[in-house]
Order: sequence, then C-alpha cells, then structure tokens
Amino acid sequence: MRKIFFLICGFFLSLSAFSEIITSEKFNYSIDFPEGYQIEDMEQDETTVIFKNKYLDAHALIKVWENSKFSSSMDAIKDTLSRVKASSDFSECVWRRQKCTIASFESPLLLPDGAAQGWAACIPLPQKKGYLTILSYAPKTVYDDLAQVLISLLDSVLIDAGSFREPGLITSAFYPRKSPKQISLTIDSKKIPTQIDSVDAEASQFVIDREFAVFSFYASNNLPEMFDAWIRFYRLLARDSMERVKKVSFDIYTVLKDECEKKDAQNPDAVLSQLLLNWAQDFNYERKSSSYDKADIESIPAILEGGSSDCDGRSLLLMCILKNCSIDSCMFISAQYSHALLGVYFPDKQGQTIKVDDGLAGKEYLVGETTAKDLTLGMMPASMTDRKNWMAVELP
Repeated sequence: MRKIFFLICGFFLSLSAFSEIITSEKFNYSIDFPEGYQIEDMEQDETTVIFKNKYLDAHALIKVWENSKFSSSMDAIKDTLSRVKASSDFSECVWRRQKCTIASFESPLLLPDGAAQGWAACIPLPQKKGYLTILSYAPKTVYDDLAQVLISLLDSVLIDAGSFREPGLITSAFYPRKSPKQISLTIDSKKIPTQIDSVDAEASQFVIDREFAVFSFYASNNLPEMFDAWIRFYRLLARDSMERVKKVSFDIYTVLKDECEKKDAQNPDAVLSQLLLNWAQDFNYERKSSSYDKADIESIPAILEGGSSDCDGRSLLLMCILKNCSIDSCMFISAQYSHALLGVYFPDKQGQTIKVDDGLAGKEYLVGETTAKDLTLGMMPASMTDRKNWMAVELP
C-alpha cells in the first residue's frame, strides 16, 4: 500500500513535541487530526482512505469524489452515506465561500461488530479538485464518550491557506455570524473603538470546551502523545481566534502605527509588540476554572470584552493579534512551570529567547511575560529559564 501522506512535524528542543498535520499532496487538503489516528487502508488512486485511532475506538473514512460526478456537496454526501445504508440528518452552511454539507448519521455497515454513529461533512475542494467527504464515527455503544473527538476531527479540516486562520467548518455551521458587537480598548492611553461578532465569545467557548475534552483523554491516561495533544489544543484555539480578532488587530495597528514609527522608525513592529505586552500585563488576572475537568483559559473574545485572564489566554491573544499584523509570533507553554509566554521574532533585538526549530537553522523568539508588570520583551522569570521545559505553539 503506497503512502501518499506526509507529516509536518515541529520538533522543539529535546522534547520531540510533534504537531502533526496530515496532508494529501494530490488533492491539497489537510487534517489536523487528534493524536493517534493511523491509516488502516487506502485506494491506490488516493480517493479513499480509512483511519483508525490506536487508543480510541474512533474511525474516519475519507472519500474524494470527482467534481463532475455531483452537482453539489449535498448530493455527494447523500450518495456516500446511502452506500453504507446510513440514516442521516443533513444541514448546509457556507464555509470558505463554498456551500458545504454536514450530517449526523447512523450506519449498520461501517463497522463489522455493530452499528456506527457519527458525523460527516462534504466540502467542495478549490480548483474543482473534487468533493471531499469525511465520515468520522465510532461504535454506537461508545458514541457519547467519543462525540467530541469525532467532531474535533471534522472541525480540523483545512482546504486552503486561509482555512488555517479561521474557525473550522463545524464551528462555523453551529455558530454562524450574527451581528457586530462594539467594544473599546485602551492601549498606550489611546482609545481604540473596534468590534467583534456577537456570537464570537460563545463560539470560542464551544471550541475550548470541546478541545479540552479531547486533550483530557491523553492527559488523564498519561499517553506518550499527551504533550502533542496539549499543543494541538492551543493551536486549534489560535486558529479559531485569528479571524475573530482580525478587525480588532487592524484597528489596533491603524491607531498605533504612527506613534510606533515615531518611537522607532527602524523597528516599529517591536514598539507595537511592547505596547501590546504592557497592555496585557494590566489585565485583571484570574484563572477561569480550578477544576481539572474544565479548561482554565478564557476565550479571546471574552478577554477583549473585559473578562479576566491568565498567562495562556493573554499569550494566545497577543500571538493572534501580532500574526494578524504580519509580525512573526508564537506562544510557549510549560508543564513544569505551569506557565505560558509570548514569543516574538525580532532577530536584531537583545534579550532572553527560546529557539523554535523550523527544520532549517531555527529561530530565536524573544519571550514576553504577560502576567508580571513592567517586564519588557526579552525578560522572563529567573526561575523559568530552562529552555528544555518550554514547548512552542505555532500556526502552520
């Protein structure tokens, strides 16, 4: 059986912290799978691939139909599910400017030992490469336990560069845009009127709760992929938040750019990054939850609306804003220190850095401490300087 997928793996120092996105080079789609999915079978022409999770009784079937075979995603998914005698409920939504279809279903044929239950999605691929149909399912007897994993898989489908920077298909279908919600920010003593969508906080919380439930399986069972799953948790939160704070980022940049250029004409981006770091350091500090069965990170929209936050929420927020401003940034997380830091790439600036291996020479990112006031970029707590205890969270 010929393998046609490659793994995009990011190694961070000595921790081998894989961030795996599985990609089809032929059809140009990617899936940011939950950890543990492996290929079980595949057609030679790459149109059909079957996956099984090595830890969970969770399965996925991918089928790419020729564009000429169907006139819509609804037709393609109905035909696919009819072939496995599935009973289904369908709904349509627009995602990546394409009319897509999602469905909940039950099938007596997908598994040899009983009925399967799950979710399916069909997405027209760009450049008319076909209809990407994905079935994510489990035995009906354990569906309730695995539903979050199954939905997470579908929500992590990527079909073009832009889909790496906006909410996934399922989240977009469950929480479509409603109406603008005006908010006001104060950064460097300047009032910045801007807006988010009225559904953003609720939608982001849906992603946080779902992805924390997925991550918790790996953490509670102390599996080897636990740290990979933790990185994926934050990566999917960042992906969901990027588009939600796009206008916020633009408005911040528009108001502050002239002042930043006056302060340092050679590197105004460094000035902007420092102003944002100082802004975050003044947020009200509070952990959202102390319960182990709930994520203690506040959603990015809720933070912008004045909600409390701690280190990971602030680092994630600044990472998303800076990336929207075309400033190379990431965040770092540490289980040993129970802490998170911002990372910003300014090779000409001096200060404490953490190296992120990009497969070539690697980059040294200046760290930003978001919870201790008056610390500038390149400063970090002296008790947290062991680089091997930090893992990078990046967007591809």
